[in-house]
Amino acid sequence: MIRKGILGFIFAFVFLALGVFALTPTSLASAETGNVTISRSDSNFTFELTGFSSQTSPLSPTYSTPVTIIDDEHGKEVNYAYYDWSKLKFFGISIKNSLSGNEDTFVDVKLLVSYKQTENLSENVGKERVIYEETISGNTLANKALTFHIDQPEKITENAIYGDGFGIYKFDLIYSYVDVSSGNANPLSLSLGEIYVAVMPDDIDTKSKHITFKAEKYSSNELLDSYYITFNERDYDYVNPCHIKWSVTGIGKDNTRYVMRESDKIEGDYRTALWESYGDDNEKDTAYDMFGKDFLFDSHNVEGRFDVTCTIYNSNGDIITTYSTTVSTIKDESNSYLWLYIALAILLVVIIIGIILIIVFRKKEKIW
Repeated sequence: MIRKGILGFIFAFVFLALGVFALTPTSLASAETGNVTISRSDSNFTFELTGFSSQTSPLSPTYSTPVTIIDDEHGKEVNYAYYDWSKLKFFGISIKNSLSGNEDTFVDVKLLVSYKQTENLSENVGKERVIYEETISGNTLANKALTFHIDQPEKITENAIYGDGFGIYKFDLIYSYVDVSSGNANPLSLSLGEIYVAVMPDDIDTKSKHITFKAEKYSSNELLDSYYITFNERDYDYVNPCHIKWSVTGIGKDNTRYVMRESDKIEGDYRTALWESYGDDNEKDTAYDMFGKDFLFDSHNVEGRFDVTCTIYNSNGDIITTYSTTVSTIKDESNSYLWLYIALAILLVVIIIGIILIIVFRKKEKIW
């Protein structure tokens, strides 16, 4: 009897161990699958966000210690989903609902996105914008799939939704409804819960020090050459633009010495600024930007030779490398003489025609 009891205990232990072992992979698989898609839901709506590196390759976000940000003058703990800017191409967004047969009356639904270009995750996002909004009629609403592109391409596609590159994003799905049972006709608003996403640029301290330029020449409105200058190397495509700064110095055709902006001058500097304001303080809404991996140089109708310099700084503000190229906005002298040549040719033709006419008329006079 004792042996049978011992054998029964051993068999029970083995089956228990096998059961635990069999269940463990399933739990891990579910956790890995859940890491790809971030979701918020209640009994009425489900909002899902999935990052993609290409059309078919979903990305698993990473998570770290929650960050405290200042939200409406109060501290708020946020758990960011982290993505690498160099890998993330777009978010696939799914908005599903189960409103049919609901006793409440649903009014509308909208998806808000707030953004700020920063690497400081303790900052708060900026102004919000609506990227999706629909009115609900008769508690009937089709499910919606959206594509949110992280970067704006050179050619914008109509009705496409674009982000602003690296930085911090907040997604918030909000819907409104009338609670029929309460007798209150005023709509109530509900949020499914915010999703905070950190799109992180490459670490500038890990980048190569070597850079070279590619300059494309264009004609500006004043018929002087302007230049679009960018790196030949791709290493700096996904670093924070604030680490890459451009500057210009030069000498005009009249020997006046120039800098690019007033803010480029030092105390007592006698040089003249080509532009009073030219991308000051890395503000993205200025007409000309002095930061980032590409630069448009326009001399503001000044003929001269200019040294365009790019300086790259590390995270401590120390110079990693610097590189310069010289460009000219002096009009081609051969073009300046072109009209003179044309005028002389026309004058010569007129003189020849005049001489021929004089000879003809004289011959006619002798005949008579």
